[in-house]
Amino acid sequence: MYEPKTEFKGRDLIAGDQMPVVTGSAYIHSGDLKAGAVLGSRGVATSDSKAKKSITFTGTPVSGKVIKAVVNGTEVSYTTGSTTLATEVAGLFAAINTTMSDSVTASSSSGKLMVEDNAAGVDGNAMTISVDVGESGLTAGALTVETIGQAVGDELFEIVDSDSATSSLQEPVAVLLEDASAGATAEVAFTGEFNSAKLSFATGDSLNTFIVKLRKIGIFARACV
Repeated sequence: MYEPKTEFKGRDLIAGDQMPVVTGSAYIHSGDLKAGAVLGSRGVATSDSKAKKSITFTGTPVSGKVIKAVVNGTEVSYTTGSTTLATEVAGLFAAINTTMSDSVTASSSSGKLMVEDNAAGVDGNAMTISVDVGESGLTAGALTVETIGQAVGDELFEIVDSDSATSSLQEPVAVLLEDASAGATAEVAFTGEFNSAKLSFATGDSLNTFIVKLRKIGIFARACV
């Protein structure tokens, strides 16, 4: 949902002295994007969804070892009791649910720990999860976004792509002013003059793909020395 800003990031993206006229915040739907990415809109949410993130474990558990998980700053400990991966990940999610049932709901599938925020909306996208596997014999993979939290009326953005199966993502609408990952709220500009060398697009696309469309919405690319 658009939120007006009076100060903004990404000044090094700007061409000349004219700052963007219209800036705001946007919810990033997917990808690890760098400042300067040109964005398309997935449209406005018509239903609520809850943020969900996951960590996939591999390895063979060692019984009697402690695994520690920290979810949104709350530490949960679990002691392994078998040498079966799925059993131990299930034990870890049960421990999280016992401690944090008021705020999150954990589950598992084939060695994947999944944690969902109990409330719908974008606030859950800030959920933090870390794991210390200790001497358990397990390896914890990277934290992955499974579902973006949103509420009715929220608008989600990702990098513009002329080949996207979602027609609205074929149309540029804004420029990202700071680095952002999926689920993050980031600062964007909806109009302005930008250093053409700093703008980025989906693989296979370039400034030439969208330059006319960008002009029509008040985003201008300039070559800067």
